[in-house]
Amino acid sequence: MRRALALLLIVLVILPAVSASGEEPRREDVGDLIVLHLYGPYREMGRQQAELLGPDLRRVYDYQLEDYRHLVSKAGVGGFLFNSIYMPLYNGLAPIGEDSGFHEEIAGMASVLGVPPRNVMRSILSLAAGSTVFAATRSATADGQALIGRNVDWGDGFGRRKPLVAIYHPDGDDLDYIFAGWPLVGLPTVGVNEAGLAISLNFFVSDPQVSFFFPSWPHRRALQKARTVEEAIQIISAPKRRGISAFLVLADASGDIAMVECTPNRCAVFRPERGTPDGDWFAQANHARTSEMIPYDRYRHPDSFSRRAGMENAVRRHLGSITPEIAAEILRDRTGENFANASTVANLGVLNSAVVQPATRTLWHSAKMQPHAPFGSFVPFTLGSKTDQPSLPASEALISGALNAESEEIRATRRVLELHRARKFQDARKAWDDLLAGKLSTLDTRRLVLGSASTRDALGDNEGAYAVLEQAVDPAAPFDVRGVALVSRGILADRLGKRELAKQQYEEALKHFASKPEFTAFAPSQRIAEKGIEHSQGKEKLP
Repeated sequence: MRRALALLLIVLVILPAVSASGEEPRREDVGDLIVLHLYGPYREMGRQQAELLGPDLRRVYDYQLEDYRHLVSKAGVGGFLFNSIYMPLYNGLAPIGEDSGFHEEIAGMASVLGVPPRNVMRSILSLAAGSTVFAATRSATADGQALIGRNVDWGDGFGRRKPLVAIYHPDGDDLDYIFAGWPLVGLPTVGVNEAGLAISLNFFVSDPQVSFFFPSWPHRRALQKARTVEEAIQIISAPKRRGISAFLVLADASGDIAMVECTPNRCAVFRPERGTPDGDWFAQANHARTSEMIPYDRYRHPDSFSRRAGMENAVRRHLGSITPEIAAEILRDRTGENFANASTVANLGVLNSAVVQPATRTLWHSAKMQPHAPFGSFVPFTLGSKTDQPSLPASEALISGALNAESEEIRATRRVLELHRARKFQDARKAWDDLLAGKLSTLDTRRLVLGSASTRDALGDNEGAYAVLEQAVDPAAPFDVRGVALVSRGILADRLGKRELAKQQYEEALKHFASKPEFTAFAPSQRIAEKGIEHSQGKEKLP
């Protein structure tokens, strides 16, 4: 009898670790890529993620929470109120009626991390970056089937934030699905479900940006429920309070493609116009394209315009012949740029590089980390009984060593940036000086001097910061670099008591911004320059 009871207890302890399908959650590491197989209810799958990721999750959580606290401290009274009142209130109300399992998953991860769920949410909110994607179908692809190619641009946290593919097998009637991201992402940056519905989520800075009270997460729900693009559009458009603004690129197994542009309380649908030369494909970055959403877009940045144009040009060169392998090549495009740190499709911030083919329920993901994620080999992940797909080969540029020189320069730059983040400003200043004196050949130093100026600013070296920005205000410098540098020099000149020099910088900055009024991302810097014509802005922080 005692033996029987002991066996029963063992079974009861072991049983929760095994899913209803008999499969056990597991982790695989393929090159630099983490792959998780998850089973059960969403809270349980959150717990499984945390246990399988172990120290990888803890490093990302600590890193992102530190970023969040830094952002809150910079925001002053508003940041204090947001953190101390809104966040606890949000975490109390947001899970009520939420049907995608988002908050359940967060709670599962929090239970293993040993922290409150609201702190996990805080760490998730610290992120902001960009992405570039294309969707192609019918006449644009080699076999007429739909394809999505996507580069997800997020910093890797100096190696802490690894690319991840999670394969979900939820209990109940939710569909199985795959999505790509990183530890602690929560939302699918790109994914596909067992019915052949693919989704790609791009960041969208809008007004408003988020919904804090009883938000819905159709960004997840579409992948869990929708079988077609039309069903996904209905799921995404239906809620009155979406959790966050986004551009959602969609494709399905029938070959349909579309995009939904959403703020928390409104949506617009974009479809390429059938029968036109570009009627079977489109590309997207991080600025709105529909007339309904453009008025709410608050961050129209030249980087986004450059990346989308680069993706469009790369796709056009292959129209009619795009296969998964060609899609991977498109994601490696840097055409027309001389420097690795320029705004390109294959920019140095790509963390996830993925190709999705809805008809075969397959997502390919690069097994290579930043800064050369798009250039690695792409590993396939297929749902259902479909035939396994082949891997997509690595770029010849990576294999041949053609990227070695830029790899060394990037590593050296990242070491300096990490010194700055660790607040070792004296060491960082010397490292910047050594780096910039080294005649870099693959990186645009006009961008790098912004970092050097930031380090000098942290040390109170206003004169040194002003001087180092000289090459960044060159008329030939990238638009974003020159605008920020001119306003920064105005602030620094004001700190040095050189009012006339400061006014010259502000006036030049205003002329610069006025030459490209479509770039609304610089509105805060523009306001500083406008005020700087009348009064000293020496107390302002550098943009």
